[in-house]
Amino acid sequence: MAQAFESVMRGPQARAVAGTAVVNVATVLIGSVGGLFLARLLGPSQRGELVAIILWPATIGTLVAFGIDQSTCYWMSRRPDRARAFMSTAVAGALATGLLVAALSPWISASIGRNPEVVRDASVVLVLTPAYIASGVWVSALQATRISIWNLTRTTQPVVYLLGIIFLWASGKLTLIGVVAAFAVSLIFLTGYSATVATHFVGRQFRPDLSLIGPLYKYGAKAWLSRIPEFVNVSVDQLVLSVLPGVAVAQLGNYTVAASLSWLALPASVAFGSVAFPRIARASDEREARRIERISLGGAGLIAAVTIGLICILAPFLVPKLFGAGYRDAIVALWLLAPGTVFLALDRVLGDILQGRGQPLLRSLGQGLGAILTIVLLLILIPPFGIRGAAVASSVTYGFVFLLLMWGLRYARRSQPLTTAQP
Repeated sequence: MAQAFESVMRGPQARAVAGTAVVNVATVLIGSVGGLFLARLLGPSQRGELVAIILWPATIGTLVAFGIDQSTCYWMSRRPDRARAFMSTAVAGALATGLLVAALSPWISASIGRNPEVVRDASVVLVLTPAYIASGVWVSALQATRISIWNLTRTTQPVVYLLGIIFLWASGKLTLIGVVAAFAVSLIFLTGYSATVATHFVGRQFRPDLSLIGPLYKYGAKAWLSRIPEFVNVSVDQLVLSVLPGVAVAQLGNYTVAASLSWLALPASVAFGSVAFPRIARASDEREARRIERISLGGAGLIAAVTIGLICILAPFLVPKLFGAGYRDAIVALWLLAPGTVFLALDRVLGDILQGRGQPLLRSLGQGLGAILTIVLLLILIPPFGIRGAAVASSVTYGFVFLLLMWGLRYARRSQPLTTAQP
């Protein structure tokens, strides 16, 4: 691992990883500042409601996107000569599926909301599903073509969101609906900005090619089969806590803080996977691909372990001061999430590596089995242990998925070395 980390400090990959890591860290810090404002000013109960309002629409948007953003990055990396056609076709598909969700938003929000306020606010976010999916395509197009611009573009949404929260607080209008409105504005801004930048670098002509729908959605379906269980593994704990009648909303707020603190270990570590994905897709031979993989996994594991260790040490002193006495239960939940956080970082990088190899189904297999285990453990552990049981379930699942994805990578290396793919 030390040799891998030393290797990553040199060359073009080093610059790309460093830039991505800096942006990841900055993005999380921006989100943490916003989360601190919201946790203190909204309180545990409304903070828990905000989770449901934003997380459910994001889950649904991921479901209906059908992996189109990941497919865009893959095919634009493999076939740069047809980059504009791939991007145009993917955007058309994204808008079509997003509009369907927007039309169904009143019914969907009524199904997931605990109270009228949550139903109303979730509807606002669901209407923006076309923007959510289309912006994902444009941002992924930049990941494939201009990774430095990609890093800049994806910071715009959290920055605008934070500025909106600060403005509401300064004007004395920080309410739940105000925060939802700020989130909506930030998403609309990201959509417009990413569209402008991506079309500038890739091409302004919007010319969908029907012949590319098959390759895009064929790969997208494979990636989708991993994205959904991965989303389950990472987010279903909060989703389950948000709907179980026996779990207080304040406990969901505590768990959200614990999860947010554990995710601080991810930005720098998962940067290795973000850079590895397009580079492995472009790799000229198997030897080059394996070198990228060794560097990525070694660097990610080391950084994640060191970061989460420091967070756990500081948590008992900082959580009560930063978030308030109502969030003391978040500390133990964080400690229980910590081992799994290292595995989660490695899982993300392994998933990107497998996608770069054109093997998203192997990622799907590992994440799918992990999703089953997650649901079983949550149903067993949450009733008697609450948020602590949810934390244990998540950590165990992340470790299990890591073992499966490592097996998948070894299988991919043996059975199908990298070859040039054609749509």
